[in-house]
Amino acid sequence: MTITRRDFLKSSALISTWAALSACRITEQFLGVVSDASDSPQTDFASSPPLTDKALLLHTLRRITFAQTPEMIEHAQKVGLDAFIEEQLNPESIPDESTAKMLENFSTLSMTTYERLLIERRAEPVVELIKATLLQQIFSQRQLFEMMVDFWSNHFNIYIGKNLCKVFKTDDDQKVIRPNALGTFRALLHASAHSPAMLIYLDQATSRAAAPNENYARELMELHTIGVAGGFTSKDVEEVARVLTGWSVVRPRNDRSNLDPGQFVFNARNHAQGDKTVLGLHISEGGENEGLQLLDMLAAHPNTALIIGEKLARRFITDRPSAAIVTSLATVFTESNGDIRTILRTLFSSEEFKASAGQKFKRPLDFFISAMHVTGAQVNLENRRSEQIQQHLRFMGQIPFTWTPPNGFPDVLDHWSTTSGLLARWNFSLSLTFGHIQGVSVNLPALTQDAGSAEDVVDVLSIRFMGDILPDDARDILVDFTLQNNLDKVIPSVAGLILGSPHFQLR
Repeated sequence: MTITRRDFLKSSALISTWAALSACRITEQFLGVVSDASDSPQTDFASSPPLTDKALLLHTLRRITFAQTPEMIEHAQKVGLDAFIEEQLNPESIPDESTAKMLENFSTLSMTTYERLLIERRAEPVVELIKATLLQQIFSQRQLFEMMVDFWSNHFNIYIGKNLCKVFKTDDDQKVIRPNALGTFRALLHASAHSPAMLIYLDQATSRAAAPNENYARELMELHTIGVAGGFTSKDVEEVARVLTGWSVVRPRNDRSNLDPGQFVFNARNHAQGDKTVLGLHISEGGENEGLQLLDMLAAHPNTALIIGEKLARRFITDRPSAAIVTSLATVFTESNGDIRTILRTLFSSEEFKASAGQKFKRPLDFFISAMHVTGAQVNLENRRSEQIQQHLRFMGQIPFTWTPPNGFPDVLDHWSTTSGLLARWNFSLSLTFGHIQGVSVNLPALTQDAGSAEDVVDVLSIRFMGDILPDDARDILVDFTLQNNLDKVIPSVAGLILGSPHFQLR
């Protein structure tokens, strides 16, 4: 392909404009901070003055949903922010038939585990689960629920590419994570510990009395519950591994079991006999009940409350949450017996949450879903049409369920704000707005039908994508760029530049 001088100049102008936008600072004015101290922007937003009512609504919607559309903003304003939060905390009250209809196209979702095992193409359940996850995050009105499904999928991370996890992860999603995403942590922990996908992923399924495997035992304490500060020792890991021997999965072609392949099974013959002691807790010989007692102890442990409080605060407030908010959430965790809805209510009503505008950076998946959401993109994931979508996600670094180690995708700015990562986001933004992604279309003329000038185009798209007009410096850069081009033809470029700007990267 020959690149003409016109193409080069056009690309150069785009790159120059993107570079100028990237240099723009996020100001208090854009965040909606009520400031009477100084006209100079602050960098410590944790000590900033309060947000205006409109800004608090936008800030909350950015954090508890993947993206705030004009329709969502209008609904939240109509019912009130507190009522909107309650709706999202009770997703069963939100109609979502259209999303459920979309999922009917994925046959493996409704199959039994055994039926999935019989599929010749083992990758098909993987492909369909990833597609279904993306569609639910983009189109479901139950946005907070989908965010919590994503949160717990990362907390109890399972790499979908490992062995039978390709088949079993669908059950983990449907029977472990989704039913418990807004329930209690205890129920979620118990469900995860019985998940065939988890037992395969962390090698628990092969653990036997003669040779206890310590992988799941270690991650159960270090990542899923009490954390490295929980005070467990190598001896505790050994004892937990012994407690859980016999917790396994019925393998395919196992004629000795009356259970269908892919089901959890406790095999008493493989269980280590005798009493055990974990973290000072004496566990009497009791077969499978030993593991249940262990899980109850870990779910109620004070350090588990701190770990979950910190991770939720990191997800919804800031990369480095204060000890005060972590302790507050841990207290609620303990008092409510790990009730996830109650903890989230406390988090969303906290002053730390309200003062955290500008402190969270979108991970690649957050960015991708929010861009699709605010542009009103039409998505067709049938057949091979999702390949380009997954290619963009791969370049940005985050396809659901593909993080290999058990600690889950990072949720901090430092990991994701690389030059290559930001460039991949910019490329995706322009590919999306120019209609270059197979299976995805965006109707930009419909979004800008009331825009009659360069200023109108920039403002209409800014409000559509972010809920407000860009600050003057960023707005001026985009208006100048628009004036230098044909108004009708430049709209995809302007839309892509806004999506690629630092202002849209904020959660």
